Amino acid sequence: MNFNTILLGMLVFAAIAPTAAYMLYATDKTAESETTTTTVTKAIPDITNIPQHQDNPLKQLKEANQCIACNLANADLSDLDLSRANLSQADLVEANFSGSQLINTIFQQAQLEAAQLIEVNASGADFNNANLNLADLTRSQLMQISLIQANLDNAVLTGVELREAALNEATLHQAELSEASLYGAILREADLSEANLQGADLRYTDLTNANFNGANLEGIQLEGAILPDGSNYSGSDDIIILSGDGQS
Repeated sequence: MNFNTILLGMLVFAAIAPTAAYMLYATDKTAESETTTTTVTKAIPDITNIPQHQDNPLKQLKEANQCIACNLANADLSDLDLSRANLSQADLVEANFSGSQLINTIFQQAQLEAAQLIEVNASGADFNNANLNLADLTRSQLMQISLIQANLDNAVLTGVELREAALNEATLHQAELSEASLYGAILREADLSEANLQGADLRYTDLTNANFNGANLEGIQLEGAILPDGSNYSGSDDIIILSGDGQS
């Protein structure tokens, strides 16, 4: 091999080396890009298997402790701990909650017509604007409950504990409240017409503008109560006035 041949080979190598290097770099970048694309694709979560509750409100209630505006009519919810659950605007007509824990549970605007809430503990629960017409709450613990503007017409509240409850503007027409404790409750503008309050404890209640027309007030306790006309209870004569036209 003479000098000219060697020189020619060196010139050829120098000419093709940059091209070869660029092709190698481009190949490496393409492979890297494909790897990155594959990784990103695998990172996208599969949402098709996320459980949905639209068709199973009972499962939603038990797993998420809420079921807003859902349909649980006639559901058996007895002996459950549903404390702090949110059941606002739910259809709970004829549902059975008997024996359940409903502490601080939210029932705002819920439909509870003819529901069974026998011996429940619903202390601190929110039933504002709820419909409890014909509901049975016999012997339930309802201390410091909020029933503002709730419908309790014809409801059974025999022996319930409604101590310090808020019943402002609630309707309890023909409700059964015998032996109930409403000690310290607020019943401003409540309608208790034709209700049975025989033996009920209404001591220290606020009855301002409440309606007791036709109610059975036999044996009730009213010491310390504020009467419908804003005056303080002063004796048995006030009970007679209450059961008349609600005015003293």
